[in-house]
Amino acid sequence: MSICPAITPPSNVPKATGTVEIAEPSGKLTLADRQLFNHLLAHAYRRLITDEWHTVQMSEIRRFAAEARGGTPENDNRRMKDSVKRLQATVVEFNYLRSDGGRVWESSPLLSTCRIDERLGSLQYSFPSGLRERLVEPALYSMISLRVQWEFDSKYGLVLYETLKRYADRDAAQPWWSVKTSELRDLLGCRDKLTDWKDFRRRALDPALEEIDRLAEFRVLVIETRQGRGRGGGQVVAVTFQIERKPKEDAAATVRELDKPKVQRRGERRAKAEDIVSAVATRKALHFLTGAEAGTRLKWVKRAEAMGIELPKAASAVENLARWVPQIAVALVAEERIR
Repeated sequence: MSICPAITPPSNVPKATGTVEIAEPSGKLTLADRQLFNHLLAHAYRRLITDEWHTVQMSEIRRFAAEARGGTPENDNRRMKDSVKRLQATVVEFNYLRSDGGRVWESSPLLSTCRIDERLGSLQYSFPSGLRERLVEPALYSMISLRVQWEFDSKYGLVLYETLKRYADRDAAQPWWSVKTSELRDLLGCRDKLTDWKDFRRRALDPALEEIDRLAEFRVLVIETRQGRGRGGGQVVAVTFQIERKPKEDAAATVRELDKPKVQRRGERRAKAEDIVSAVATRKALHFLTGAEAGTRLKWVKRAEAMGIELPKAASAVENLARWVPQIAVALVAEERIR
Protein backbone atom coordinates (compact mmCIF):
# COMPACT_ATOMS: atom_id res chain seq x y z
CA MET A 1 0.00 0.00 0.00
CA SER A 2 1.44 3.35 -1.06
CA ILE A 3 0.71 6.22 1.27
CA CYS A 4 1.47 9.75 0.16
CA PRO A 5 3.36 11.99 2.60
CA ALA A 6 1.40 14.47 4.67
CA ILE A 7 1.20 17.90 3.12
CA THR A 8 -0.30 21.17 4.27
CA PRO A 9 -3.68 21.68 2.58
CA PRO A 10 -4.22 24.75 0.40
CA SER A 11 -6.41 27.57 1.65
CA ASN A 12 -8.89 26.89 -1.15
CA VAL A 13 -10.10 23.70 -2.78
CA PRO A 14 -11.61 23.38 -6.27
CA LYS A 15 -14.82 21.43 -5.72
CA ALA A 16 -16.31 19.77 -8.78
CA THR A 17 -19.89 20.54 -9.73
CA GLY A 18 -21.11 17.06 -8.86
CA THR A 19 -19.76 17.15 -5.32
CA VAL A 20 -20.90 20.72 -4.71
CA GLU A 21 -24.44 19.63 -5.54
CA ILE A 22 -24.40 16.59 -3.28
CA ALA A 23 -27.96 15.70 -2.31
CA GLU A 24 -28.16 13.80 0.94
CA PRO A 25 -31.95 13.70 1.44
CA SER A 26 -31.92 12.04 4.87
CA GLY A 27 -29.96 14.94 6.37
CA LYS A 28 -27.78 12.67 8.53
CA LEU A 29 -24.54 14.51 7.75
CA THR A 30 -23.76 17.23 10.27
CA LEU A 31 -22.07 20.56 9.65
CA ALA A 32 -18.82 19.13 11.09
CA ASP A 33 -19.06 16.13 8.74
CA ARG A 34 -19.29 18.35 5.68
CA GLN A 35 -16.49 20.60 6.90
CA LEU A 36 -14.24 17.59 7.48
CA PHE A 37 -15.00 16.21 4.01
CA ASN A 38 -13.98 19.53 2.43
CA HIS A 39 -10.77 19.56 4.44
CA LEU A 40 -9.87 15.98 3.47
CA LEU A 41 -10.64 16.74 -0.16
CA ALA A 42 -8.42 19.83 -0.09
CA HIS A 43 -5.57 17.88 1.49
CA ALA A 44 -5.75 15.10 -1.11
CA TYR A 45 -6.73 17.12 -4.17
CA ARG A 46 -3.36 17.35 -5.96
CA ARG A 47 -2.84 13.58 -5.71
CA LEU A 48 -6.44 12.47 -5.89
CA ILE A 49 -6.05 10.48 -9.12
CA THR A 50 -2.49 9.24 -8.70
CA ASP A 51 -2.69 8.07 -5.07
CA GLU A 52 -5.28 5.76 -3.58
CA TRP A 53 -4.36 6.60 0.03
CA HIS A 54 -3.85 9.96 1.70
CA THR A 55 -2.51 10.85 5.14
CA VAL A 56 -3.24 13.86 7.33
CA GLN A 57 -2.38 14.68 10.92
CA MET A 58 -5.58 14.99 12.91
CA SER A 59 -4.03 17.70 15.07
CA GLU A 60 -3.61 19.81 11.91
CA ILE A 61 -7.32 19.59 11.16
CA ARG A 62 -8.26 20.47 14.73
CA ARG A 63 -5.81 23.37 14.78
CA PHE A 64 -6.97 24.70 11.39
CA ALA A 65 -10.62 24.58 12.47
CA ALA A 66 -9.87 26.24 15.82
CA GLU A 67 -7.90 29.07 14.21
CA ALA A 68 -10.69 29.74 11.72
CA ARG A 69 -13.27 29.75 14.50
CA GLY A 70 -11.14 31.76 16.91
CA GLY A 71 -11.32 29.02 19.53
CA THR A 72 -9.23 26.34 21.23
CA PRO A 73 -8.45 23.05 19.45
CA GLU A 74 -10.10 19.90 20.75
CA ASN A 75 -7.71 17.54 22.52
CA ASP A 76 -9.16 14.20 21.42
CA ASN A 77 -10.28 12.46 18.23
CA ARG A 78 -13.72 11.25 19.29
CA ARG A 79 -15.79 13.72 17.28
CA MET A 80 -13.57 13.31 14.23
CA LYS A 81 -14.01 9.53 14.35
CA ASP A 82 -17.77 9.97 14.52
CA SER A 83 -17.67 12.22 11.46
CA VAL A 84 -15.52 9.74 9.53
CA LYS A 85 -17.97 6.94 10.27
CA ARG A 86 -20.94 9.02 9.12
CA LEU A 87 -19.15 9.95 5.91
CA GLN A 88 -18.42 6.28 5.29
CA ALA A 89 -21.96 5.18 6.08
CA THR A 90 -23.75 7.87 4.09
CA VAL A 91 -24.64 6.93 0.53
CA VAL A 92 -25.22 10.17 -1.32
CA GLU A 93 -26.78 10.80 -4.67
CA PHE A 94 -25.55 13.67 -6.77
CA ASN A 95 -26.25 15.22 -10.13
CA TYR A 96 -23.16 15.61 -12.25
CA LEU A 97 -22.99 18.05 -15.16
CA ARG A 98 -20.49 16.87 -17.78
CA SER A 99 -18.43 19.33 -19.77
CA ASP A 100 -20.70 18.73 -22.80
CA GLY A 101 -23.76 19.74 -20.77
CA GLY A 102 -25.15 16.25 -20.23
CA ARG A 103 -26.54 15.41 -16.80
CA VAL A 104 -25.63 12.20 -14.97
CA TRP A 105 -27.04 10.77 -11.73
CA GLU A 106 -24.78 8.69 -9.49
CA SER A 107 -24.69 7.44 -5.92
CA SER A 108 -21.70 6.68 -3.74
CA PRO A 109 -20.41 6.75 -0.16
CA LEU A 110 -18.29 9.83 0.46
CA LEU A 111 -15.35 8.02 2.06
CA SER A 112 -13.97 4.53 1.63
CA THR A 113 -11.57 2.75 4.02
CA CYS A 114 -10.06 4.93 6.76
CA ARG A 115 -7.43 4.16 9.36
CA ILE A 116 -6.46 6.17 12.46
CA ASP A 117 -3.03 5.54 13.94
CA GLU A 118 -3.37 6.73 17.53
CA ARG A 119 0.38 6.59 18.15
CA LEU A 120 1.22 8.78 15.15
CA GLY A 121 -1.94 10.86 15.43
CA SER A 122 -2.61 10.39 11.72
CA LEU A 123 -5.67 9.67 9.63
CA GLN A 124 -5.18 7.56 6.50
CA TYR A 125 -8.16 7.70 4.17
CA SER A 126 -9.28 6.89 0.65
CA PHE A 127 -12.13 7.91 -1.62
CA PRO A 128 -14.29 5.37 -3.50
CA SER A 129 -12.73 4.67 -6.89
CA GLY A 130 -15.85 5.69 -8.80
CA LEU A 131 -16.03 9.00 -6.97
CA ARG A 132 -12.44 10.12 -7.45
CA GLU A 133 -12.89 10.96 -11.12
CA ARG A 134 -15.87 13.14 -10.30
CA LEU A 135 -14.00 14.94 -7.55
CA VAL A 136 -11.46 16.35 -10.03
CA GLU A 137 -13.75 17.11 -12.97
CA PRO A 138 -11.77 19.92 -14.67
CA ALA A 139 -14.57 21.52 -16.66
CA LEU A 140 -16.78 22.95 -13.95
CA TYR A 141 -15.82 23.58 -10.36
CA SER A 142 -16.26 25.99 -7.47
CA MET A 143 -13.37 27.44 -5.47
CA ILE A 144 -14.28 26.89 -1.83
CA SER A 145 -12.41 28.77 0.90
CA LEU A 146 -11.49 26.39 3.72
CA ARG A 147 -11.30 29.30 6.14
CA VAL A 148 -14.80 30.50 5.27
CA GLN A 149 -16.33 27.03 5.35
CA TRP A 150 -15.15 26.47 8.96
CA GLU A 151 -16.90 29.71 9.95
CA PHE A 152 -20.43 28.49 9.22
CA ASP A 153 -22.68 27.62 12.16
CA SER A 154 -25.28 25.66 10.18
CA LYS A 155 -24.93 22.97 7.56
CA TYR A 156 -27.76 24.58 5.60
CA GLY A 157 -25.64 27.71 5.25
CA LEU A 158 -22.52 25.79 4.22
CA VAL A 159 -24.32 23.64 1.63
CA LEU A 160 -26.05 26.64 0.08
CA TYR A 161 -22.82 28.68 0.11
CA GLU A 162 -20.95 25.93 -1.74
CA THR A 163 -23.66 25.66 -4.37
CA LEU A 164 -24.14 29.38 -4.95
CA LYS A 165 -20.39 30.04 -4.93
CA ARG A 166 -20.10 28.19 -8.24
CA TYR A 167 -22.61 30.55 -9.84
CA ALA A 168 -21.09 33.60 -8.17
CA ASP A 169 -17.71 32.69 -9.71
CA ARG A 170 -19.11 32.74 -13.24
CA ASP A 171 -18.25 35.62 -15.52
CA ALA A 172 -21.80 36.90 -15.72
CA ALA A 173 -23.26 40.31 -14.99
CA GLN A 174 -26.16 38.87 -12.96
CA PRO A 175 -25.49 35.25 -11.90
CA TRP A 176 -28.52 33.20 -10.91
CA TRP A 177 -29.58 29.65 -10.08
CA SER A 178 -33.08 28.19 -10.40
CA VAL A 179 -34.04 24.94 -8.67
CA LYS A 180 -37.20 22.96 -7.91
CA THR A 181 -38.16 23.04 -4.25
CA SER A 182 -37.98 19.22 -4.09
CA GLU A 183 -34.36 19.30 -5.33
CA LEU A 184 -33.50 22.12 -2.92
CA ARG A 185 -34.89 20.10 -0.01
CA ASP A 186 -32.79 17.09 -1.01
CA LEU A 187 -29.71 19.28 -1.33
CA LEU A 188 -30.17 20.64 2.21
CA GLY A 189 -31.13 17.25 3.66
CA CYS A 190 -34.76 18.17 4.32
CA ARG A 191 -36.72 15.69 2.21
CA ASP A 192 -38.78 14.54 5.20
CA LYS A 193 -38.17 17.49 7.53
CA LEU A 194 -39.72 20.96 7.66
CA THR A 195 -42.34 19.86 5.15
CA ASP A 196 -44.28 23.13 5.41
CA TRP A 197 -42.66 25.72 3.13
CA LYS A 198 -42.96 28.51 5.71
CA ASP A 199 -41.16 26.36 8.29
CA PHE A 200 -38.51 25.42 5.73
CA ARG A 201 -37.86 29.07 4.93
CA ARG A 202 -37.86 30.21 8.57
CA ARG A 203 -35.69 27.43 10.01
CA ALA A 204 -33.46 26.41 7.10
CA LEU A 205 -33.36 28.69 4.08
CA ASP A 206 -33.51 32.17 5.65
CA PRO A 207 -30.87 31.44 8.35
CA ALA A 208 -28.63 29.99 5.61
CA LEU A 209 -28.98 33.16 3.54
CA GLU A 210 -28.26 35.30 6.61
CA GLU A 211 -25.00 33.41 7.19
CA ILE A 212 -24.01 33.75 3.54
CA ASP A 213 -24.65 37.48 3.70
CA ARG A 214 -22.31 37.77 6.72
CA LEU A 215 -19.53 35.45 5.53
CA ALA A 216 -19.46 35.36 1.73
CA GLU A 217 -18.29 37.87 -0.85
CA PHE A 218 -21.76 37.92 -2.38
CA ARG A 219 -25.37 38.27 -1.25
CA VAL A 220 -28.49 36.55 -2.51
CA LEU A 221 -32.07 37.48 -3.37
CA VAL A 222 -34.67 34.66 -3.42
CA ILE A 223 -37.60 34.73 -5.85
CA GLU A 224 -40.35 32.15 -5.33
CA THR A 225 -42.25 30.53 -8.20
CA ARG A 226 -45.79 29.57 -7.23
CA GLN A 227 -48.26 27.28 -8.94
CA GLY A 228 -51.99 26.83 -8.47
CA ARG A 229 -54.43 28.76 -6.37
CA GLY A 230 -54.72 29.31 -2.69
CA ARG A 231 -53.59 31.67 0.04
CA GLY A 232 -50.49 33.55 -0.99
CA GLY A 233 -50.84 32.68 -4.66
CA GLY A 234 -50.43 28.92 -4.63
CA GLN A 235 -47.79 26.36 -3.72
CA VAL A 236 -44.10 27.24 -4.04
CA VAL A 237 -42.70 24.82 -6.64
CA ALA A 238 -39.35 26.43 -7.45
CA VAL A 239 -37.02 29.22 -6.37
CA THR A 240 -34.51 31.38 -8.18
CA PHE A 241 -31.43 32.65 -6.35
CA GLN A 242 -30.22 35.95 -7.81
CA ILE A 243 -26.58 36.46 -6.82
CA GLU A 244 -25.08 39.90 -6.36
CA ARG A 245 -21.40 40.52 -5.75
CA LYS A 246 -20.89 42.84 -2.81
CA PRO A 247 -19.54 46.36 -3.40
CA LYS A 248 -15.96 46.91 -2.27
CA GLU A 249 -16.93 48.54 1.03
CA ASP A 250 -19.34 45.71 1.90
CA ALA A 251 -16.79 43.07 0.89
CA ALA A 252 -14.23 44.78 3.13
CA ALA A 253 -16.75 44.69 6.00
CA THR A 254 -17.14 40.93 5.43
CA VAL A 255 -13.37 40.47 5.69
CA ARG A 256 -13.35 42.43 8.96
CA GLU A 257 -16.17 40.22 10.23
CA LEU A 258 -14.14 37.09 9.43
CA ASP A 259 -11.14 38.52 11.28
CA LYS A 260 -13.13 38.63 14.53
CA PRO A 261 -13.03 35.59 16.83
CA LYS A 262 -16.11 33.45 16.32
CA VAL A 263 -17.09 33.85 19.98
CA GLN A 264 -17.08 37.64 19.55
CA ARG A 265 -19.26 37.45 16.44
CA ARG A 266 -21.77 35.22 18.21
CA GLY A 267 -21.87 37.62 21.16
CA GLU A 268 -22.46 40.59 18.89
CA ARG A 269 -25.27 38.80 17.06
CA ARG A 270 -26.85 37.78 20.38
CA ALA A 271 -26.63 41.35 21.69
CA LYS A 272 -28.17 42.67 18.47
CA ALA A 273 -31.03 40.18 18.75
CA GLU A 274 -31.60 41.16 22.37
CA ASP A 275 -31.66 44.84 21.38
CA ILE A 276 -34.34 44.09 18.78
CA VAL A 277 -36.43 42.14 21.31
CA SER A 278 -36.06 44.98 23.82
CA ALA A 279 -37.08 47.62 21.27
CA VAL A 280 -40.18 45.69 20.24
CA ALA A 281 -41.15 45.08 23.87
CA THR A 282 -40.69 48.78 24.69
CA ARG A 283 -42.96 49.83 21.85
CA LYS A 284 -45.68 47.37 22.94
CA ALA A 285 -45.37 48.24 26.64
CA LEU A 286 -45.62 52.00 26.02
CA HIS A 287 -48.62 51.51 23.75
CA PHE A 288 -50.30 49.35 26.42
CA LEU A 289 -49.69 51.70 29.36
CA THR A 290 -50.56 54.83 27.39
CA GLY A 291 -54.05 53.47 26.82
CA ALA A 292 -54.40 51.79 30.24
CA GLU A 293 -56.32 53.02 33.26
CA ALA A 294 -54.49 55.00 35.95
CA GLY A 295 -54.66 52.02 38.33
CA THR A 296 -52.78 49.81 35.87
CA ARG A 297 -50.08 52.44 35.42
CA LEU A 298 -49.73 52.80 39.21
CA LYS A 299 -49.42 49.02 39.55
CA TRP A 300 -46.43 49.02 37.21
CA VAL A 301 -44.93 52.06 38.90
CA LYS A 302 -44.88 50.05 42.15
CA ARG A 303 -43.42 47.04 40.33
CA ALA A 304 -40.66 49.22 38.90
CA GLU A 305 -39.90 50.62 42.36
CA ALA A 306 -39.65 47.07 43.74
CA MET A 307 -37.15 46.25 40.99
CA GLY A 308 -34.96 49.14 42.14
CA ILE A 309 -35.58 51.33 39.10
CA GLU A 310 -35.11 55.04 39.65
CA LEU A 311 -38.36 56.74 38.71
CA PRO A 312 -39.13 60.35 37.79
CA LYS A 313 -41.71 62.41 39.66
CA ALA A 314 -45.26 61.71 38.52
CA ALA A 315 -43.99 58.47 36.96
CA SER A 316 -47.49 57.25 36.12
CA ALA A 317 -48.19 60.30 33.95
CA VAL A 318 -48.38 59.37 30.27
CA GLU A 319 -45.74 61.96 29.32
CA ASN A 320 -43.23 60.34 31.73
CA LEU A 321 -43.68 56.68 30.76
CA ALA A 322 -40.89 56.67 28.18
CA ARG A 323 -38.38 57.61 30.92
CA TRP A 324 -38.68 54.30 32.79
CA VAL A 325 -40.90 51.77 31.00
CA PRO A 326 -38.09 50.52 28.65
CA GLN A 327 -36.33 49.05 31.71
CA ILE A 328 -39.27 46.77 32.56
CA ALA A 329 -40.80 46.38 29.10
CA VAL A 330 -39.94 42.71 28.57
CA ALA A 331 -41.41 41.70 31.94
CA LEU A 332 -44.52 43.86 31.39
CA VAL A 333 -45.23 42.42 27.95
CA ALA A 334 -44.84 38.86 29.24
CA GLU A 335 -47.01 39.34 32.33
CA GLU A 336 -49.75 41.25 30.57
CA ARG A 337 -49.60 38.74 27.70
CA ILE A 338 -49.36 41.47 25.10
CA ARG A 339 -49.01 40.29 21.51
